[in-house]
Amino acid sequence: MKITRLRDHVKSRKSYKAIKCDYHSETTIRCRRLKVYCMAKRRRMNRLRRDVARLYHFEQSDLEWEALNSFDPPSYNSANYSVPYQGLINNSLEYIFEFSNYNSYKVFVPPRVTVTTKDATTVAPLMVTTRQPKELLSWKLPLSVETETGEEVYKNSSRTLCFDILNHNKIQGFKQLQHENPIVSLATSSLTSIDFTVTVDFPNEFLLEHSTNYSIQISPSEPHTEVRESNYDTVILEVLSLDTICTIVSIQNVSCPVFDLNQDITFRGFYETFTTKGGITIPKYKFPYGFYIVFVAKADDYVCTKDLSPSVSGDRVKKLSLVIKPSITYNDYVYAVMITLSAIGAFYIIFGVSFFLFSRQYYVPRQMEYAAENGTATASLNSKIQEDREIRLCRSQPRLTDLARKPPRVLAKKSYLYLYNVLTVALFYGLPVVQLVITYQRVLNETGEQDICYYNFLCAHPLSFLSDFNHVFSNIGYVLLGILFLIITYHRELTHKDQDFDRHYGIPQHYGLFYAMGVALIMEGVLSGSYHVCPSQMNFQFDSSFMYVMAVLCMVKLYQNRHPDINANAYSTFGVLAIAIVLGMIGILENTDQFWVCFVILHILVCFYLSIKVYYMGCWKLSCVSLRRVGHIIRHDFWAGPLNVLKPCYKARFVMVVMGNLCNWALAAYALAYHPKNFAVFLLLIFMSNTLIYFFFYILMKYLHKESVRIVTWMFFCISTLCAIAAMYFFLHKAISWSKTPAQSRTFNVECKLLRFYDYHDIWHFLSAIGMFFTFMVLLTLDDDLSHTHHEQIPVF
Repeated sequence: MKITRLRDHVKSRKSYKAIKCDYHSETTIRCRRLKVYCMAKRRRMNRLRRDVARLYHFEQSDLEWEALNSFDPPSYNSANYSVPYQGLINNSLEYIFEFSNYNSYKVFVPPRVTVTTKDATTVAPLMVTTRQPKELLSWKLPLSVETETGEEVYKNSSRTLCFDILNHNKIQGFKQLQHENPIVSLATSSLTSIDFTVTVDFPNEFLLEHSTNYSIQISPSEPHTEVRESNYDTVILEVLSLDTICTIVSIQNVSCPVFDLNQDITFRGFYETFTTKGGITIPKYKFPYGFYIVFVAKADDYVCTKDLSPSVSGDRVKKLSLVIKPSITYNDYVYAVMITLSAIGAFYIIFGVSFFLFSRQYYVPRQMEYAAENGTATASLNSKIQEDREIRLCRSQPRLTDLARKPPRVLAKKSYLYLYNVLTVALFYGLPVVQLVITYQRVLNETGEQDICYYNFLCAHPLSFLSDFNHVFSNIGYVLLGILFLIITYHRELTHKDQDFDRHYGIPQHYGLFYAMGVALIMEGVLSGSYHVCPSQMNFQFDSSFMYVMAVLCMVKLYQNRHPDINANAYSTFGVLAIAIVLGMIGILENTDQFWVCFVILHILVCFYLSIKVYYMGCWKLSCVSLRRVGHIIRHDFWAGPLNVLKPCYKARFVMVVMGNLCNWALAAYALAYHPKNFAVFLLLIFMSNTLIYFFFYILMKYLHKESVRIVTWMFFCISTLCAIAAMYFFLHKAISWSKTPAQSRTFNVECKLLRFYDYHDIWHFLSAIGMFFTFMVLLTLDDDLSHTHHEQIPVF
C-alpha cells in the first residue's frame, strides 16, 4: 500500500524529486527503486518532447515547400543574339534566356549583356545572372555606384562576359578560342510586376590591333572591356577624349573574373584615373599571355579633380578613343644610353684637353719669384696695417689686405669645412631618400596604382623594377659633370702650393668651397634621379634640396672672394639651409594664409639683418653701444648738413643692398598676393634671385674698379646663359604637374622628343647640368686677372 501511494504521489507531482524515502522503514529499498524508475521515465519524456518538436519542424518545412511549389514555373526562352527581349517580372516568376546561333563571327568575341529596367527599386532589385559552362556573373539593377557625397543609381547596365583565356588556351592564341553560349536569368523579390529589357550582342571591337584607333562609349554602369595579345616586349596605351568625365582604366590579366565595376576595378592589375588624356606603359613580363583593358566612368569627378561641385553631365556617358602603340625595343634602350654616354665622354675629352691646354698657355706660376717680374707688386711685402679691425673695415675704400689677415692655412681649413658638411648632409640625407623612393616604387609595382607617381606616361620607359628609367638616367649629366669639375678643381689646387704667395697676391682660393660645389652637383643628380623614381609633390623636396645648397654656395663663394676673413662659416651656412629645408617641408604640408604671413615676416627680417651685415661688413652689432654710436653719427651728420643724414657712407654697397631688398620685397609681395602652390620652387627662386643680383653686381664693380674678366670666363658665362635659357624653355614645357591631381596631370603628358627615349624634361636635365657646370667654371676663373695682383691693390665691394 505504501508503494502504491508513492507511485500515485509521483504521478500527481510529475517529479521524482517529490519522493521522500524513509531509511528506517521496511520499504526503503523499494522506495529507492521507485525513484530510479521515475528518473528514467523523466528522460523518456524529454526525448518524446524533442521528437514532437522535430516532427513539428518537418511539418512547417513541408508547408513552406508547398508554398514555393505554388509559384509559377520559370519562363524558359530560346533567344537569339542582338534581339531585345522585353517582359514583366515579379517574385513569383523567373525568366531564363538561352542564347545560341553564334556562327557569324570567325574571331572570338565574348557576348555583351545589356539589361534595362524602369520600375525596379533598391528595395526589390532586378537580379541578373549570366551563366557559361565555366563562368558565372551576376549583378542587380538599379546598380548603386558610390560617390564622394552619397550614391548614384543606374537602371541600365551593360557587362561584357568573361572568357578565361589564360586557363583555357595559352598556346593557340585568341583566334582559336571556342565560343560559349550564355544563359541569362532574371529574378526579383518585388511583389508587383516590374519591366525589363534584355539584349545580348557582341562589341564591335574586342581584339585590338596595334597602331589602330578605336572609339568606345562608357558610363558608370556600362563598362567596356577589350583584349590585346602580348606581341611586343612593351606597349603604350594612349587614350584621348573630349569629355572631362572622370574615368578609370585598368589593365588585367586574361583570366576570370574581370573586375569592371567602380567598386572592384582596382582589385587587380594596373589602374589609373584620367579625364581627357591618359596613358599607361604595359610590359609583357607582367602580362605574358595578353591583357584585358577595362574602362569605367566614375559617378562623380571628385577622384580626378578633388572638387565636390556637382557634375555638369547628368548621364555620365563618356566617348573616348584609344590606340596601342609598340614601345621601344631593347636595342633602342642601348642606343639611347650609349649615345648619351658617348656625348658626355666626348665633352670630357674636348673640354678637358682644351681647358688644360689653354691654362698651360696662359699660366704664370703662383710663386714669389714671379711676382716682381710681372710688375704688379708696388707695395712692400712686409707692410702690415695694424689698425683696429673696425677701423680697417669701416674705411670708405677698404682693400683686400684689410680682410685677408688670416693665414692661408687657416682659410683653407675653414673652406674645407664646407666640403665635410656637404658630404655629411649628402650621406645622411641621400640614403633615406633612396630607400624611401625605392619603397614607393615597390608599392606601385605591387598594388598597380599608377596614381601614386606623376610620370609622363607617354614617355616612361621601364627597366628592371623602375617604371621610368629614362627620367632617372638623364640625371647622369649632373653626376659626370660634377666629377669633371672636381678633377679641374684638383688640378688648379696643385698649382697653388706657395702659401707665402697666396697670402699677399690674388684672390684667396677657397678650394674647399669648390669641392663642396662639385659634390653638391653630383648629389643633385643623385637626388633628382631619386625624385624621378616616383615623382610627386611630397618628393619634390628631394630634387630641390641640393639646388638650395648650390645657390647658397655660389653666393658664399662670391662674397668670400673679397671678404675672406669675415665670410660666413660652414656651420652657420648649413644652419640656414636646414631652416630652408624645414620651411620647405612646412610649405608643402601647410600652404595656408597663416604660413605665408609668418614666412614673409621672417623673410623681411632676414633681409634686414643681412643688409646691415653686408653694408657694415660685420662691424655693426645690435647693442646699446652700437645704437648710441649710430645716434651720435646721425646727430653729427645732421649738424654738418641735413641732407648728409641721407647720404650713404658706402655708395656701392648701398646700391647693392637697395637692389637686393627691392627684389626680395617684390617676391614677398608676390607671395602674399598669390600664395604659390609650389613653395619649394618659390624658395629656390629667392635663393637664385639673390645670387644673380650679387653676381651681376660683382661683375659691374670689377669693371668700375678697372678690373677685367678674361675671355675664357666670358665664354663660360655665355655658354651657361644659353644653356639656362634653353633649359628654362624645356622646363616650362612640362609633361607633368603634381600641383594638380594625377588625372589632371596626365593632360600634360607628351610623347618622347629625342631618340624616342627622352622628353622635354630629360633635355632640361642635360641642359641644366651643363649650365650649372659652366656657372661653376665662371666662379672658378672669375678673378684670374688678379692672380698676381697684391692684396693692397684689390678693392673690396
